[in-house]
Amino acid sequence: MIGTGCCFPSPVQIYNSISGRIHGYCEGDYGTTGGAYYKMPQRSLFIVEVPKSLRSALGLSYKPMSIREAIERVNETWYLPAIQRPYDWGERHNKEMFIYKLFDSVIRQYPIGTLIIWETSKPIPFRPFLDDYDSEKLTKIKDKGEWGRKDKLLIYDGQQRLQSLFSCLKFTFHNQVLCYNLLFNPNLDQEPNGFRFFPKNEDVEIGYIRMNEVYFANPKQQAEFEENALDGLRKSKKDLSKEEELVVKNNLKQLWRLFVDSDIQLLSYYPLKKEMNQKEVLEIFKRINTTGMTLTKSEILFSKIKNAQFDFEEQTWDANLEIKEQTGGFSFGPDNILQVLHLLVKGAVRVDPDRVSDSELAEFVSVWPTLKSPLKSFFYDFLFRQFRITHEKIIGSKQAIVPLIAYFYYMRTLNQSKFKDFSPKSISYMKRYLIFSQLLDWSLQSYVDNFSRIIKTECERKGSCDFPFQKLRDWAQENRRRQTDLKAEDLNSSYQQWFVLKIITPDKPFTFLQNPDERFNPEIDHIFPWTPEHTPPHPERYYQWVPSVWNLQPVKGDINGLKLNMQPKEFFEKYSEYLKDYDFLPTIDLNDKRWSAEHADEFIQARRKKIILWVKDYYGIDVEP
Repeated sequence: MIGTGCCFPSPVQIYNSISGRIHGYCEGDYGTTGGAYYKMPQRSLFIVEVPKSLRSALGLSYKPMSIREAIERVNETWYLPAIQRPYDWGERHNKEMFIYKLFDSVIRQYPIGTLIIWETSKPIPFRPFLDDYDSEKLTKIKDKGEWGRKDKLLIYDGQQRLQSLFSCLKFTFHNQVLCYNLLFNPNLDQEPNGFRFFPKNEDVEIGYIRMNEVYFANPKQQAEFEENALDGLRKSKKDLSKEEELVVKNNLKQLWRLFVDSDIQLLSYYPLKKEMNQKEVLEIFKRINTTGMTLTKSEILFSKIKNAQFDFEEQTWDANLEIKEQTGGFSFGPDNILQVLHLLVKGAVRVDPDRVSDSELAEFVSVWPTLKSPLKSFFYDFLFRQFRITHEKIIGSKQAIVPLIAYFYYMRTLNQSKFKDFSPKSISYMKRYLIFSQLLDWSLQSYVDNFSRIIKTECERKGSCDFPFQKLRDWAQENRRRQTDLKAEDLNSSYQQWFVLKIITPDKPFTFLQNPDERFNPEIDHIFPWTPEHTPPHPERYYQWVPSVWNLQPVKGDINGLKLNMQPKEFFEKYSEYLKDYDFLPTIDLNDKRWSAEHADEFIQARRKKIILWVKDYYGIDVEP
């Protein structure tokens, strides 16, 4: 043991790798602190606790509790203040991995950190935790009549852990149920692979038990619960050894002690003083979020705005859901919306809460109602109806589309013009801007800021205002930071394949849903196969052209599954009905020599020319060969 002030030898004050925070948990001496270090079997754990002097100043007094006790309080007396950011533990796959590690720490009886809780009867806006967790959902703020409840306690730190425990023990997570492998031996394997998610209401693999089944077990029937689980495993795994049976029994007892009983206290919480005011609590909230999962600039700004308008972030979530519903899947989340608002209020797309004054916070609130309609119109009337863009995967840079959204906003607020009033010329210019900004990477902050400034200036003039594409292009050319002419190689970008395929097939509604229900869910087919069954006659020439976008075609999965590595001539001779699903074919005469592998490069070059000519005819864009 290295360090000072810890109640050795109990190794209970640790660095919590799950929350990314440093937590203290030392029975008998809650005031201990310092840079203590303790090495448990197979793991190195570090300690730094909130200094005792700081806890005293904040009125913090350590209180331990069990997982069971905590979960029983969630949505009964424990709630989330409106200023809390939404659940944020990385992307979906990472969220699940964090949860595995969190529950693995619980199984090993490692402390999982402290909560900061404010018990107050002050009228503070709050929302409940989600039951069935879904990253697309945000619970609604409780009615104003409940804000002054005397029994409410608001969670200012610990949301991620509580939400994970609550959903995984009582409900579902992304429509999946968390299960534990009763055959997993934590004494032999230090990796957290005893937990796994399975689809809701489906059978789980042999050896796994649902965590909600454990949580909802009758507390008075432990022996019966353990025997039933063991009997079920014996029947499904007939060769259960004595060693495995012992592991299962130990795991069942451990699950019971941790999630049904209340004896083992792995959580702790600090209640803030009741007499504190909201400003003091918000200051603590900011300070405790400077370690671990640090608040982003957007989250800090959201918390400030929500002080002025409690349901502000909730409204942005609702707007995003409407956009997704109207477009069939495109997500433009609260952070993206906040960027647009920051641009309209501050003239800069980069969110910086330190530069936003109190008066400007009120401006965010006042601008938002006027932005909602043009924002939704941009995604539905332009991206969806003009291009059938249904998913953000197609758009390489969301920041680059912000000037287009600004144009919709200024046309509505300065010219009282909706999309139906836009001229065909203006719509054509917007399409050109979309293509240039994505393919030439006009997404720098300075570009977005200056483009939006130019757009606002043009819209402030009296009369109609066509989208000023040429002025934006001139500005980019003057600054010489980005290319302003489109070349064939730009269309052939490996990073923008989905976007290029979309703009050359604008009438095909791509979707990326797992169960598209008869909608076009594309896969990319190499017309001449990337890995042909037989070596082509001129390999160097063949492989030079085959990976290019000129040889790619978005197709339905059933076509791609049939075609596999077949040469196109062979495939279309066998399945001629699929010829109509392919675009820009140089010829439909399968006897033409260009359909042969020997002349694949001629076929692909001919298709390239057709695509470049089509882009000029359809969009008015000259593409340098």
